[in-house]
Amino acid sequence: MAQHAAPAPGRSAPGGAALSPTGAAFVVPVLTGIAYGFWAAAIDRFGGEVTGGNIALGFVTGIVVAALTFGIHHWSKGQSGRHFLARASAWGTFAGIAIGFLHSLSDPAILWSIMLGLIVGASTFVATYYRYYSASEYAPV
Repeated sequence: MAQHAAPAPGRSAPGGAALSPTGAAFVVPVLTGIAYGFWAAAIDRFGGEVTGGNIALGFVTGIVVAALTFGIHHWSKGQSGRHFLARASAWGTFAGIAIGFLHSLSDPAILWSIMLGLIVGASTFVATYYRYYSASEYAPV
């Protein structure tokens, strides 16, 4: 008798990487986008009343951050084991711009927002490069 063997839970079907709406690769960017959107809207309010502009800023920044997080993660996962510099640069640039933008919403001197973005971006670059490089060293060949 021929029986159909279903893929094991948590594994993608052969022939492609099917995205599950409950997978961490989907849930983490959505939660990151929600948190970032709320954070941006709260900073933009300056403790005042909620306006349509605050809500719009929160939605737009949240969607952009979620989409970029998902896109960078998906691209980076496809480059597994190679292109450490490009992968780390993508995450560092994204983190630096995201933090620099959030800080600029509080109306500080623009140079301080740029410096904070550069510090966070460089730190993220170093951490992710180290993570990708050390993980590839122990990956099966």
